[in-house]
Amino acid sequence: MRFFNHRRHGHIIGSVYLTHFARRYSGAQHYLGFSTNIPQRVKAHRAGRGAPLLAAVTERGIPWRVVRTWRKKDGYFEQRLKRGYALKDLCPVCSGPNAYKRGH
Repeated sequence: MRFFNHRRHGHIIGSVYLTHFARRYSGAQHYLGFSTNIPQRVKAHRAGRGAPLLAAVTERGIPWRVVRTWRKKDGYFEQRLKRGYALKDLCPVCSGPNAYKRGH
């Protein structure tokens, strides 16, 4: 019998968010996440709890911000974005207005 993480399999509706780092860290400049409460999740990230990448970026003093959100989505949508796009192509800071045409 397989164990399924329900969030990853799309059973919870929430929001997917994209963060942009002011400078690269270990080759990464973006983080894509899922939450049912983005403000609370951002607060946790800024406190160093949550995703190890954002904890490391925060610890090193690299500024970051949420630059794009997709509301009323599920874990399947998050995984499709991670697998189907380079995150810089979805980022309005990196790709400008064309970023909004991608990822729908």
